[in-house]
Amino acid sequence: MKKLNSSLTFNLTSSLQNFSYSGNNGQDITMGNIVQYVFLALVILVGVTANSLVCLVIYKRRNLHTVLYSFLVSLCVSDLLHSALKMPTTLLSTLQVVWYPHPFFCYITTPFGVLFGAATVFNLCAVALNQFFIIVKPLHYPMVMTARHARYVIAGLWAGSVVISLPPIFWRSADTICKSGAVSSDKYLAEVLYLSALWTFVVIIPSIVMGTSYTKIFLVARRQIFKMREDNEPNGELRASRTRRREFRAAALLALVGGIFIFCWLPFFVVQTLHKFSAANIAPFYFRLFLCIMYSKSAINPLLYTALNKELRKALLQFFGLQKKNSPRDSSGRMNNNFQNSHRQNESLL
Repeated sequence: MKKLNSSLTFNLTSSLQNFSYSGNNGQDITMGNIVQYVFLALVILVGVTANSLVCLVIYKRRNLHTVLYSFLVSLCVSDLLHSALKMPTTLLSTLQVVWYPHPFFCYITTPFGVLFGAATVFNLCAVALNQFFIIVKPLHYPMVMTARHARYVIAGLWAGSVVISLPPIFWRSADTICKSGAVSSDKYLAEVLYLSALWTFVVIIPSIVMGTSYTKIFLVARRQIFKMREDNEPNGELRASRTRRREFRAAALLALVGGIFIFCWLPFFVVQTLHKFSAANIAPFYFRLFLCIMYSKSAINPLLYTALNKELRKALLQFFGLQKKNSPRDSSGRMNNNFQNSHRQNESLL
């Protein structure tokens, strides 16, 4: 038993010494470190709870079984899995806890960060394009985005996320795979090409897609508002105009979500690139700070949906019994107004 304890102590000490970036490098834990640890723990708690709740509420409400909300569910699932499967291992690593009994577990968990992160941004792009066709190409939308097509899109974006997350496990050694920010020196070119691919497919292209889509949506919305003012539409058209304004409000919400993604992910990508492929000496505190900011988007997204989406907020209040449900007659009328005028978005996906 004494020999076993000595062996375990030696292995733990060796692992802590080899933990090159996420640890404290022998320094005392500061108040800043404690704040980061607590913040990351709160992000995990909020991310798991809020995303699970949004998925449950959408599943319970039949009137939310639409193409748009199917993409939001897929987005929440990616954030939920990120919070539940990847962030806890990161938290343990930053606390200098050797959580894995064997490096084999690192080969499983290491791709999770890219897998769920890529799924999040791909879902954001899908939502942006969906809103683009609803508002900019309303006549083509029923043919372009049917319930079946939406299922194919969701399956494809998750498949793409799996493909882009797996390559490093084929060349990184056991000594490298469990270290945050480590690069395989034997496969340096592969590491450069892989990070370049991440920049291209997870940051640059999605930013262009979302930026272009929401800019076009904004221009169309502004033109529609001017047209409504000039034409002074009669009361018979007010109902349709209210529907369009709700669509524009939803687009603004989703644009905000996309902007938060850029704000949360871009700094970490820059720091990670400098750390891996330059001589810049970035303090572990700032590395963990930007990592926490990047992870926080998994908790921010469902809160934004609930706070700014009136329909989802109402469904949530009714789920907790804080607001009475509408009568069948009222619900039927509202369904007709909201969804039949939105080019049959209410095709069930769940």
